[in-house]
Amino acid sequence: QSVWIRNTQLALCSCVVATVNLLITERTFIATKGLFHDFQPVVYAVILSQAYGGLLIGLVVKYADNILKVFATSVSIILSSLVGIFYFAELSFTLNFGVGLVLVLTSTVLYSAYPAKKKAE
Repeated sequence: QSVWIRNTQLALCSCVVATVNLLITERTFIATKGLFHDFQPVVYAVILSQAYGGLLIGLVVKYADNILKVFATSVSIILSSLVGIFYFAELSFTLNFGVGLVLVLTSTVLYSAYPAKKKAE
């Protein structure tokens, strides 16, 4: 099966589980105010961003390898955390975050500097 078919199957399964959970926990709220009550444009932007990111992950896994996906995810988490530290005053730079930052960036540099050799078949 292709990556697109697997992604579609997983998305449909997760949609069923999420819908059942939503109907069980928020039935009265949805009945009175509606499913999309008080959604702001930023909510739609986040939803589209997540969907676009999921499609990009599928392409990365298809055309690259899983290790690159992990590195890309790690670097994106670090960058978004750094932006959050400067954008939101509540977040702070801790020792654990600094160590994690150094380890992820070092592993990314080492992986790209010394790529794995292909095995002879």
